[in-house]
Amino acid sequence: MNKNRGLGRGLGALFPGARAQSVAEPQAGTVVAQLAPDSIEPNRQQPRRHFDEQSLAALAQSIAANGLLAPIIVRRHPEAENRYQIIAGERRWRAAKICGLQRIPALIREAQDGEAIEIALLENVQRADLNAIEEAAGYRQLIDDHEYSQETLARRIGKSRPAVTNALRLLILPDSVQALIRDGKLSAGHGRALAALPAHRAQALAQQAARQDMSVRDIERAASERPKSSSKAARKSALSPDLADVESRLRFALATKVTLQRLPTGGGTIEIRYADDAELQRLLDCIVSRDRTAR
Repeated sequence: MNKNRGLGRGLGALFPGARAQSVAEPQAGTVVAQLAPDSIEPNRQQPRRHFDEQSLAALAQSIAANGLLAPIIVRRHPEAENRYQIIAGERRWRAAKICGLQRIPALIREAQDGEAIEIALLENVQRADLNAIEEAAGYRQLIDDHEYSQETLARRIGKSRPAVTNALRLLILPDSVQALIRDGKLSAGHGRALAALPAHRAQALAQQAARQDMSVRDIERAASERPKSSSKAARKSALSPDLADVESRLRFALATKVTLQRLPTGGGTIEIRYADDAELQRLLDCIVSRDRTAR
Protein backbone atom coordinates (compact mmCIF):
# COMPACT_ATOMS: atom_id res chain seq x y z
CA MET A 1 0.00 0.00 0.00
CA ASN A 2 1.26 3.43 -0.88
CA LYS A 3 2.47 5.04 2.32
CA ASN A 4 1.29 8.42 1.02
CA ARG A 5 -2.14 7.25 2.06
CA GLY A 6 -1.22 8.55 5.53
CA LEU A 7 -2.32 11.54 7.50
CA GLY A 8 -2.96 15.02 6.20
CA ARG A 9 -4.51 14.15 2.81
CA GLY A 10 -8.12 13.80 3.92
CA LEU A 11 -10.56 11.05 3.06
CA GLY A 12 -10.24 11.80 -0.64
CA ALA A 13 -6.93 9.96 -0.44
CA LEU A 14 -8.78 6.87 0.79
CA PHE A 15 -11.73 7.06 -1.61
CA PRO A 16 -10.72 8.82 -4.84
CA GLY A 17 -13.47 9.59 -7.32
CA ALA A 18 -16.38 9.31 -4.92
CA ARG A 19 -19.57 10.86 -6.37
CA ALA A 20 -22.75 12.00 -4.69
CA GLN A 21 -25.94 10.22 -5.68
CA SER A 22 -29.37 9.68 -4.12
CA VAL A 23 -30.52 6.12 -4.77
CA ALA A 24 -33.37 3.97 -3.51
CA GLU A 25 -31.16 0.87 -3.33
CA PRO A 26 -27.70 2.24 -2.56
CA GLN A 27 -24.83 0.25 -4.02
CA ALA A 28 -21.57 -0.40 -2.20
CA GLY A 29 -18.48 1.25 -3.60
CA THR A 30 -17.83 4.95 -4.16
CA VAL A 31 -21.44 6.18 -4.22
CA VAL A 32 -22.51 8.70 -1.59
CA ALA A 33 -26.06 7.58 -0.75
CA GLN A 34 -28.73 9.40 1.28
CA LEU A 35 -29.59 7.13 4.20
CA ALA A 36 -32.06 7.38 7.07
CA PRO A 37 -30.14 7.87 10.33
CA ASP A 38 -32.29 5.21 12.01
CA SER A 39 -31.03 2.62 9.51
CA ILE A 40 -27.48 3.20 10.75
CA GLU A 41 -25.88 2.06 13.99
CA PRO A 42 -22.45 2.50 15.57
CA ASN A 43 -19.73 -0.11 15.33
CA ARG A 44 -19.03 -1.40 18.85
CA GLN A 45 -15.38 -1.90 17.91
CA GLN A 46 -14.75 1.65 16.73
CA PRO A 47 -11.87 3.34 18.59
CA ARG A 48 -13.68 6.47 19.75
CA ARG A 49 -15.46 6.08 23.09
CA HIS A 50 -16.09 9.59 24.45
CA PHE A 51 -18.46 12.15 22.90
CA ASP A 52 -18.66 15.54 24.60
CA GLU A 53 -22.29 16.60 24.91
CA GLN A 54 -21.63 20.34 24.49
CA SER A 55 -19.51 19.71 21.42
CA LEU A 56 -22.25 17.49 19.95
CA ALA A 57 -24.88 20.17 20.58
CA ALA A 58 -22.74 22.79 18.83
CA LEU A 59 -22.19 20.48 15.85
CA ALA A 60 -25.92 19.76 15.68
CA GLN A 61 -26.62 23.51 15.47
CA SER A 62 -24.11 23.85 12.66
CA ILE A 63 -25.61 20.91 10.75
CA ALA A 64 -29.13 22.32 11.21
CA ALA A 65 -27.97 25.61 9.67
CA ASN A 66 -25.64 24.33 6.95
CA GLY A 67 -26.40 20.65 6.42
CA LEU A 68 -23.99 17.74 6.85
CA LEU A 69 -21.10 18.85 4.64
CA ALA A 70 -19.00 15.67 4.81
CA PRO A 71 -20.53 12.19 4.37
CA ILE A 72 -20.10 9.58 7.04
CA ILE A 73 -18.61 6.22 6.04
CA VAL A 74 -20.62 3.03 6.54
CA ARG A 75 -20.63 -0.62 5.59
CA ARG A 76 -23.58 -2.96 5.18
CA HIS A 77 -24.45 -4.47 8.55
CA PRO A 78 -22.92 -7.97 8.71
CA GLU A 79 -25.98 -9.42 10.50
CA ALA A 80 -29.01 -7.31 9.48
CA GLU A 81 -30.52 -6.66 6.06
CA ASN A 82 -31.09 -3.06 4.91
CA ARG A 83 -29.08 -1.72 7.81
CA TYR A 84 -25.65 -0.13 7.98
CA GLN A 85 -22.80 0.09 10.45
CA ILE A 86 -20.65 3.17 10.92
CA ILE A 87 -16.99 2.95 9.96
CA ALA A 88 -16.22 6.64 10.46
CA GLY A 89 -18.32 9.66 11.36
CA GLU A 90 -20.22 8.56 14.44
CA ARG A 91 -20.01 12.05 15.95
CA ARG A 92 -21.62 13.58 12.82
CA TRP A 93 -24.29 10.85 12.81
CA ARG A 94 -25.14 11.55 16.45
CA ALA A 95 -25.35 15.29 15.80
CA ALA A 96 -27.52 14.75 12.70
CA LYS A 97 -29.96 12.69 14.80
CA ILE A 98 -30.05 15.44 17.44
CA CYS A 99 -31.09 18.06 14.89
CA GLY A 100 -33.64 15.70 13.29
CA LEU A 101 -32.26 15.14 9.80
CA GLN A 102 -34.35 12.60 7.87
CA ARG A 103 -31.52 11.67 5.48
CA ILE A 104 -27.76 12.00 5.73
CA PRO A 105 -25.04 11.45 3.10
CA ALA A 106 -23.09 8.24 3.59
CA LEU A 107 -20.30 6.60 1.63
CA ILE A 108 -20.96 2.85 1.57
CA ARG A 109 -17.82 0.73 1.72
CA GLU A 110 -17.18 -2.99 1.48
CA ALA A 111 -14.99 -3.47 4.55
CA GLN A 112 -14.11 -6.33 6.87
CA ASP A 113 -13.69 -5.73 10.60
CA GLY A 114 -9.94 -5.01 10.47
CA GLU A 115 -10.24 -2.60 7.55
CA ALA A 116 -13.25 -0.88 9.15
CA ILE A 117 -11.30 -0.19 12.35
CA GLU A 118 -8.28 0.98 10.36
CA ILE A 119 -10.38 3.47 8.38
CA ALA A 120 -12.03 4.69 11.58
CA LEU A 121 -8.60 5.23 13.12
CA LEU A 122 -7.37 7.09 10.07
CA GLU A 123 -10.39 9.36 9.92
CA ASN A 124 -10.35 10.17 13.61
CA VAL A 125 -6.60 10.72 13.77
CA GLN A 126 -6.75 13.01 10.73
CA ARG A 127 -9.39 15.08 12.48
CA ALA A 128 -7.57 14.88 15.86
CA ASP A 129 -10.82 13.46 17.26
CA LEU A 130 -9.32 10.66 19.38
CA ASN A 131 -7.72 11.16 22.75
CA ALA A 132 -4.38 9.40 23.25
CA ILE A 133 -5.91 6.43 25.11
CA GLU A 134 -8.58 5.83 22.46
CA GLU A 135 -5.94 5.98 19.74
CA ALA A 136 -3.70 3.51 21.59
CA ALA A 137 -6.65 1.18 22.22
CA GLY A 138 -7.44 1.23 18.50
CA TYR A 139 -3.86 0.27 17.70
CA ARG A 140 -3.96 -2.55 20.25
CA GLN A 141 -7.22 -3.86 18.80
CA LEU A 142 -5.76 -4.02 15.30
CA ILE A 143 -2.67 -5.80 16.63
CA ASP A 144 -4.51 -8.28 18.87
CA ASP A 145 -7.67 -9.04 16.88
CA HIS A 146 -6.46 -8.62 13.31
CA GLU A 147 -2.82 -9.72 13.50
CA TYR A 148 -1.20 -6.44 12.55
CA SER A 149 2.46 -6.15 13.52
CA GLN A 150 3.60 -2.80 14.91
CA GLU A 151 5.64 -2.22 11.74
CA THR A 152 2.68 -2.99 9.45
CA LEU A 153 0.34 -0.82 11.50
CA ALA A 154 2.79 2.09 11.49
CA ARG A 155 3.17 1.88 7.72
CA ARG A 156 -0.59 1.71 7.09
CA ILE A 157 -1.50 4.68 9.28
CA GLY A 158 1.42 6.82 8.14
CA LYS A 159 3.26 6.98 11.46
CA SER A 160 6.68 5.84 12.59
CA ARG A 161 7.04 2.57 14.46
CA PRO A 162 8.38 4.34 17.60
CA ALA A 163 5.25 6.54 17.56
CA VAL A 164 3.05 3.43 17.60
CA THR A 165 5.19 1.82 20.33
CA ASN A 166 5.03 4.98 22.46
CA ALA A 167 1.25 5.13 22.04
CA LEU A 168 0.86 1.51 23.14
CA ARG A 169 2.93 2.17 26.26
CA LEU A 170 0.03 4.23 27.60
CA LEU A 171 -2.10 1.09 27.89
CA ILE A 172 0.14 -0.35 30.62
CA LEU A 173 -0.82 2.55 32.88
CA PRO A 174 -3.35 1.96 35.70
CA ASP A 175 -6.96 2.73 34.76
CA SER A 176 -7.03 5.81 37.00
CA VAL A 177 -4.05 7.31 35.16
CA GLN A 178 -5.55 6.48 31.76
CA ALA A 179 -8.73 8.28 32.86
CA LEU A 180 -6.73 11.46 33.59
CA ILE A 181 -5.30 11.32 30.05
CA ARG A 182 -8.75 10.65 28.51
CA ASP A 183 -10.14 13.65 30.39
CA GLY A 184 -7.33 15.92 29.20
CA LYS A 185 -5.91 16.47 32.69
CA LEU A 186 -2.62 14.85 31.65
CA SER A 187 -1.01 14.63 28.23
CA ALA A 188 0.30 11.59 26.38
CA GLY A 189 3.80 12.84 27.23
CA HIS A 190 2.95 12.71 30.93
CA GLY A 191 1.64 9.19 30.41
CA ARG A 192 4.80 7.97 28.71
CA ALA A 193 6.90 9.28 31.59
CA LEU A 194 4.61 7.61 34.13
CA ALA A 195 4.64 4.29 32.24
CA ALA A 196 8.16 3.59 33.50
CA LEU A 197 6.96 3.45 37.12
CA PRO A 198 5.27 0.74 39.20
CA ALA A 199 1.48 1.09 39.24
CA HIS A 200 1.14 2.52 42.75
CA ARG A 201 3.88 5.07 42.13
CA ALA A 202 2.40 6.06 38.76
CA GLN A 203 -1.04 6.58 40.33
CA ALA A 204 0.28 8.79 43.13
CA LEU A 205 2.47 10.87 40.83
CA ALA A 206 -0.30 11.23 38.24
CA GLN A 207 -2.68 12.64 40.85
CA GLN A 208 0.03 15.03 42.04
CA ALA A 209 0.78 16.11 38.45
CA ALA A 210 -2.90 16.80 37.72
CA ARG A 211 -3.32 18.84 40.94
CA GLN A 212 -0.13 20.86 40.56
CA ASP A 213 -0.12 21.23 36.75
CA MET A 214 3.29 19.58 36.52
CA SER A 215 5.16 19.51 33.21
CA VAL A 216 6.43 16.33 31.55
CA ARG A 217 9.94 17.29 32.66
CA ASP A 218 8.68 17.62 36.24
CA ILE A 219 7.24 14.11 35.98
CA GLU A 220 10.51 12.72 34.63
CA ARG A 221 12.49 14.31 37.46
CA ALA A 222 10.06 13.04 40.10
CA ALA A 223 10.02 9.58 38.50
CA SER A 224 13.80 9.32 38.74
CA GLU A 225 13.64 9.87 42.52
CA ARG A 226 13.25 6.48 44.13
CA PRO A 227 11.54 6.01 47.50
CA LYS A 228 14.18 5.78 50.18
CA SER A 229 14.69 2.54 52.03
CA SER A 230 17.72 1.08 53.73
CA SER A 231 18.00 -1.89 51.36
CA LYS A 232 17.55 0.20 48.22
CA ALA A 233 19.91 2.84 49.48
CA ALA A 234 22.53 0.20 50.19
CA ARG A 235 22.10 -1.34 46.75
CA LYS A 236 22.19 2.07 45.10
CA SER A 237 25.42 2.94 46.84
CA ALA A 238 26.92 -0.30 45.53
CA LEU A 239 26.29 0.82 41.93
CA SER A 240 28.77 3.14 40.31
CA PRO A 241 27.37 6.35 38.79
CA ASP A 242 27.84 4.82 35.34
CA LEU A 243 25.85 1.67 36.21
CA ALA A 244 23.15 3.73 37.91
CA ASP A 245 22.84 5.73 34.69
CA VAL A 246 22.61 2.51 32.64
CA GLU A 247 19.85 1.23 34.95
CA SER A 248 17.91 4.48 34.54
CA ARG A 249 18.27 4.46 30.75
CA LEU A 250 17.09 0.85 30.52
CA ARG A 251 14.10 1.63 32.71
CA PHE A 252 12.95 4.49 30.50
CA ALA A 253 13.79 2.73 27.22
CA LEU A 254 11.73 -0.36 28.15
CA ALA A 255 9.03 1.55 30.07
CA THR A 256 9.13 -0.88 32.98
CA LYS A 257 11.05 -1.52 36.18
CA VAL A 258 14.66 -2.60 35.58
CA THR A 259 17.12 -3.50 38.36
CA LEU A 260 20.87 -3.92 37.93
CA GLN A 261 22.73 -6.07 40.48
CA ARG A 262 26.53 -5.99 40.61
CA LEU A 263 28.16 -9.33 41.50
CA PRO A 264 31.49 -9.78 43.32
CA THR A 265 32.83 -11.65 40.26
CA GLY A 266 32.78 -8.43 38.25
CA GLY A 267 29.68 -9.31 36.23
CA GLY A 268 26.09 -8.80 37.22
CA THR A 269 22.42 -9.39 36.49
CA ILE A 270 19.66 -7.35 34.89
CA GLU A 271 16.14 -7.92 36.25
CA ILE A 272 13.27 -6.76 34.02
CA ARG A 273 9.78 -6.75 35.56
CA TYR A 274 6.59 -7.33 33.57
CA ALA A 275 2.98 -7.29 34.71
CA ASP A 276 1.41 -9.88 32.38
CA ASP A 277 1.85 -11.81 29.13
CA ALA A 278 0.90 -8.78 27.03
CA GLU A 279 3.63 -6.67 28.60
CA LEU A 280 6.13 -9.52 28.17
CA GLN A 281 5.30 -9.59 24.46
CA ARG A 282 5.71 -5.80 24.28
CA LEU A 283 9.14 -6.02 25.92
CA LEU A 284 10.16 -8.81 23.56
CA ASP A 285 9.07 -6.76 20.53
CA CYS A 286 10.97 -3.76 21.86
CA ILE A 287 14.21 -5.70 22.48
CA VAL A 288 14.07 -7.65 19.21
CA SER A 289 13.40 -4.51 17.16
CA ARG A 290 16.37 -2.76 18.77
CA ASP A 291 18.53 -5.81 18.02
CA ARG A 292 17.51 -5.73 14.33
CA THR A 293 18.21 -2.00 14.16
CA ALA A 294 21.67 -2.54 15.64
CA ARG A 295 22.45 -5.06 12.90
